[in-house]
Amino acid sequence: MSLRAGSRASRPWPSPGLLLLGLLLLRLWSPKSAATLLLTAGADPEEGDGDLQCLCVKTSTRVHPKHIASLEVIRAGLHCPTTQMIATLKNGKKICLDPHAPMYKKIIKKLMKSKPPTD
Repeated sequence: MSLRAGSRASRPWPSPGLLLLGLLLLRLWSPKSAATLLLTAGADPEEGDGDLQCLCVKTSTRVHPKHIASLEVIRAGLHCPTTQMIATLKNGKKICLDPHAPMYKKIIKKLMKSKPPTD
């Protein structure tokens, strides 16, 4: 059995493009960066040029207010059917809070009354 001059043996490795894509996806979906990715994917929904999707997939109800440095409330709209609460903790970590938790419901009501819609 002989090889023709123009033929190549099959490669045991995938193409470099596929390897690069796999490494990128692995980096994006690692457990350490998954929460960060969910919070930072796309631009601010109010700007209108970001992805039309919810930023918060998982929420937490066990964050004491004394650990929260800042709080961002994103109203329900075309981008997402539910109100989203993104808290930046004092250690710099960003997490999504459950807007249906009793403690956070009070905070949302207070914020919604104080800020009229910008639409």
